[in-house]
Amino acid sequence: MLRVMATSSLTSQMDEIKTTLATLLDADRKNEALEMFVTVLSQLASDHDRLQHQLRLLLKNRFGHKTEKIDPAQLRLFLEELRQAAEKSDAQAPDATRPVVAQVRRKPIEGRGKRPALPDSLPREVVRREPAESERTCTCGTAKTCIGCETSQVLELVPAQFKVIVYERAKYACRTCEAGVVIAPPPAKPIDGGLPGFGLLADVLVKKYAEHLPLHRIREIYRRHGPEISVSTLADWVAAGAEALEPIAAEIRQRVLASYVVQADDTPLTVLDSQKPGGSKRGFMWAYLGDASWVAYDYRPTRSASGPCEFLGLREGWVQADAAGAFDPLFALGRAKEAGCWSHARRYYVEALETDTRAALAIAWIGQLFEVERQAADRTPDERLALRQERSRPVVEELGRWIAETSKTTPPKSPLGKALYYAAHQWTPLLRFLEDGRLELHNNACERALRRIAVGRNNWMFAGSDAGGERAAVIYTVLGTCRLHDVDPWAWLKDALEKIASGWKQARIAELLPGERSESAAA
Repeated sequence: MLRVMATSSLTSQMDEIKTTLATLLDADRKNEALEMFVTVLSQLASDHDRLQHQLRLLLKNRFGHKTEKIDPAQLRLFLEELRQAAEKSDAQAPDATRPVVAQVRRKPIEGRGKRPALPDSLPREVVRREPAESERTCTCGTAKTCIGCETSQVLELVPAQFKVIVYERAKYACRTCEAGVVIAPPPAKPIDGGLPGFGLLADVLVKKYAEHLPLHRIREIYRRHGPEISVSTLADWVAAGAEALEPIAAEIRQRVLASYVVQADDTPLTVLDSQKPGGSKRGFMWAYLGDASWVAYDYRPTRSASGPCEFLGLREGWVQADAAGAFDPLFALGRAKEAGCWSHARRYYVEALETDTRAALAIAWIGQLFEVERQAADRTPDERLALRQERSRPVVEELGRWIAETSKTTPPKSPLGKALYYAAHQWTPLLRFLEDGRLELHNNACERALRRIAVGRNNWMFAGSDAGGERAAVIYTVLGTCRLHDVDPWAWLKDALEKIASGWKQARIAELLPGERSESAAA
């Protein structure tokens, strides 16, 4: 059988096929010509299906919903189709009746008309309204007496305002000796000789890295309130803020490395580079989440294995991630123990469901694993592990048998074939959650930590340089940890920047961490 050779253009490829077929027919080699024709058709059909699948995914990513949730009713329909097909072919189908689609967990509907109470911490201003004076006199001529008040509330906004603080440093001297002049010490500032106060610098950092506003929008917001501050000046302030916060970010990185479980993932980031075609390149922001309490971001110019290896290379313990090749050298060192992510595994089956309904079986099984995790959410690690052994292990074993059997009849390059390969290739890491109750079933928390990067880059578009990416990683690290500990980022930044500028000792830097403020730090 002759193999069709790929050429640089479709026209030359078709000409080659025609010539080869004509040669075979002229030589009365009809069987070989027919075999070649069938091979070409099969290849074209496979390429067509692959391109159609890629086009659907691209259109969905561009215009469709990003959620991977599947309507349970739709999933049941797929399973019913598979069951009917198995019965029609009189084949044994042990897998088709097993999966039970988990019920959709709906949030309880809150009572309509119930307004949430306003926080007691908000200042109150009481405005008393009186009836008209003529209405306060009875028809009998007696003045009416106030018997009570009806109250209602309106939530009002007082816009932020700038103020200028003028520091006067008093000077003293002896008039008799005309010597010994003393002057009050200068105030602490976030930037030596700079204009911003601690609150203003904290506001710039929060607006850009927590509220995702580019600097030119921040400039316009400030301009409406009075001061005219250039974008380049704001950029200098951001750089100074990142430099001041670096010791705190370094301490957070140490907390991440000391965690029992570290989740890791990355996302691309456009970086300006005049030496590259188009004036920009692709950098990467890595997120490392330690025990769901500490998050460290690490910018790298490339997605090579040097990123995870340099950050996690000396760590011993669990590292939960997807099957990205960048982690292979890290796990090859033998110190870090790999745990897989069932959300990544499920994602491949969701993508394959559009072309092969058999993927519904795997989705249903994986859904059972997630249902067990929801039931075990409030349990101790030992109790969670026991529940997994009882409920999740049988599901995983059945899924493993189905993957092995289905792989025999599925083209490896098809969407379902890729899903099967991912699960089989990652099977040992995917089973790690059955070994330790402190491991999560998935890596979703780390993906959520990267979501703020994705939202931010849609607004400020790019980092100005590799150094800008590194500064962003520092600020995202401290603000991301504030978010995990439910700490007000502006108040925390203002306080931390002020303490650092006032000479806070490096030996006590851990006291400034979000959620770790001690009485001595507050003093």
